[in-house]
Amino acid sequence: MDVLFLGILIFLAEVAVLTLGTVRTMVTVLGESRAAFFLGCLEMSLWIFGTSAVMLKVGEEPILGVCYAAGFACGNVVGILAEKKLALGNVVVRIISAWRGSDIAQAVRQAGFGVTTVAGEGSEGPVTVQFVVCKRKDMKNVLGAARGADPDLFYTFETAGGASAVHSPSGSRVDKLLGPIKRIVPQM
Repeated sequence: MDVLFLGILIFLAEVAVLTLGTVRTMVTVLGESRAAFFLGCLEMSLWIFGTSAVMLKVGEEPILGVCYAAGFACGNVVGILAEKKLALGNVVVRIISAWRGSDIAQAVRQAGFGVTTVAGEGSEGPVTVQFVVCKRKDMKNVLGAARGADPDLFYTFETAGGASAVHSPSGSRVDKLLGPIKRIVPQM
């Protein structure tokens, strides 16, 4: 029973380590050094304890190695899911339409996002290209508004390495988290 309990702990620790590693990598790429520091400390602390527990006992109880490997594999999947759910960072969305460019721009603006429209030439003639810089978590809202105007639009997106300002109708997660605290302690 002790081996089973230890195996479960090792599995969970390894899932947590890989999930934290994925999120730490994302915040590092985004330049969030404080968050990367703390996530890195937590990640390595869990890794050291999980790995040492396996190394000390894996010769006697090979099932612990299996638990470690399974935790590693599941941690990769959970890390990917966490990264998608958190949707950190900004993106540039390019929305291309042959017929409804101005309608798309209007719909996206009404949804609370900024749009820059450029005339272009597609394989079948003139098109308009709408550029929207938004938070990654808001991309579905941008595309939903745009598809309401033109269900046949074409879009691409890529990570925005940096932006001078990104307006989000849904607000900042940090502001949502600190909002109640700022009401109590206005000096923050």
